[in-house]
Amino acid sequence: MILSPISALLIYLCWQAITIGLMWVGKSGAEIDLFDLVGHGISPALGAASLFLVAVLWRFGWTRAVGLRNWPASNSLKIVWPWLVCLAFLGLSAVVNGLPPGPIMAFLALNTALVGFSEEVMFRGIVAQGFYARLGLWPAVIGSTALFGAMHLFNVVLTGDMMAAEAQAAAAFLSGLFLMAVRLRTGSLWTGIVLHGLWDFATFLVGYGATPLPGAAAPSIWMAAGLAAPFALIALFLLRPKGRAGMRGFD
Repeated sequence: MILSPISALLIYLCWQAITIGLMWVGKSGAEIDLFDLVGHGISPALGAASLFLVAVLWRFGWTRAVGLRNWPASNSLKIVWPWLVCLAFLGLSAVVNGLPPGPIMAFLALNTALVGFSEEVMFRGIVAQGFYARLGLWPAVIGSTALFGAMHLFNVVLTGDMMAAEAQAAAAFLSGLFLMAVRLRTGSLWTGIVLHGLWDFATFLVGYGATPLPGAAAPSIWMAAGLAAPFALIALFLLRPKGRAGMRGFD
């Protein structure tokens, strides 16, 4: 199979069906907390979705095309340091608010690592490369990022909280632009996989210790989108014509 927009979207639909389908089957009530999905055992849905993508990449020989055979460029730290600073801030906030018990932290680390791998391979790997092969750079950047953001709206199926799903979608779109720039400027998908996994891990830790005041829950869910907004601006700077001269991504 040739990696194209159509094949990428077909794979995305299968991947989404596996992820949401298995999470839905595992629901124990009308609504679930996303923290419960990743903090109390290895998620079968995340594991199955990751294995599905590994099988796809192996079957069609796309590991090089999506950037998994390339190591990050030597100057990658100059590109990703704002993200690392934000992670340090989130980590400090989590420590101050209180960390979860060791077993919960271990499951959070494992599951967010699976999320980082699965979502980066799907969107910054297969979808972005498929779009780029036929449509060019900016359709690949905008198309894969928009789909990444819209995908988070499906969380309402699990949680029943549309406002939270909208906030997650907004944060995903904004941060996704930066992760796309990272993919292109470092030449490796591994950079984004690590950054994505660490971000999700840190935000879950912060959410565990946070105790919102009565009536403050709704505004607080937009914090992630507020933190992600500057990264969208940084991404546009990195993807400007002069910046694209140093791109190593997309074969």
